Amino acid sequence: MYHLVSDILKQSKEKQCDFWEVVLQADADERGVSGKESFETMRQMYQAMKEADLGYNPKTRSASKMAGGDGQKLHDYNVSGKNICGDFVGQVMEKAIKMGESNACMHRIVAAPTAGSCGVIPAVFLVAEQEFSLSEDKMVEAMFVSAGVGSVIAENASLAGASGGCQAEIGSASAMAAAGLVYLQGGDGNQIADAAAFALKNMLGLACDPVGGLVEVPCIKRNVSGAVNALTSAQLAMAGIKSAIPVDEVIDAMRRIGNEMPASIKETSLGGLATSPTAQQMKL
Repeated sequence: MYHLVSDILKQSKEKQCDFWEVVLQADADERGVSGKESFETMRQMYQAMKEADLGYNPKTRSASKMAGGDGQKLHDYNVSGKNICGDFVGQVMEKAIKMGESNACMHRIVAAPTAGSCGVIPAVFLVAEQEFSLSEDKMVEAMFVSAGVGSVIAENASLAGASGGCQAEIGSASAMAAAGLVYLQGGDGNQIADAAAFALKNMLGLACDPVGGLVEVPCIKRNVSGAVNALTSAQLAMAGIKSAIPVDEVIDAMRRIGNEMPASIKETSLGGLATSPTAQQMKL
């Protein structure tokens, strides 16, 4: 078992195995299943992400009418060649917003790690698989890398906006995606940890202030920011840049910041964007 990211790194070194293998073994031991069964369960999660992406319907609108159709707009913009972010980043942005909209429209998604942050990891991973021509097994391994980071955050801080603010949802998803992307790019354990630290540091203090209490505005667009943040964080780590603050300490800081946040900006819709004049009109 492990309780910190540093524990995973230590066990990886001691057992001379990859980061993801430590996480897989811990899952298998906890659930009383074989390593193969653990791997196949995670494969199903990844396949569900693929299916959710393919099942995006641009004509569907959420019950509130606040979400739907923007994924198609971004797709059309990307196809036009006008997105200055380039093809890779453009596709990540597109998939992130599509997944967030699918969630708001009650389609099947994978909470990764939450429903409100469901677009971050799939956006990064699905584009990486395509652009790098990676095998599905490799993608499943990256899912374990992400899961390892996520489980440490869950144990030592929070994954819920209601207790930690949106830093706990989009921030955690971004850190998980960044860690997985580093693995897919051939980075080592220390680089995985640094990428997660960079991503989470950039999201510290992010409020959870959904309009009308729904995971739609501003949540869906934050999935895009979280996904792109994961990309930049992974590239910093891959360049050999070290996080000045170790990831486990960043996670602890997120916990303390979440505890210090007023309840009004922790999913109650009593503060922040949720109480802006336009937001009040949207609820009518």
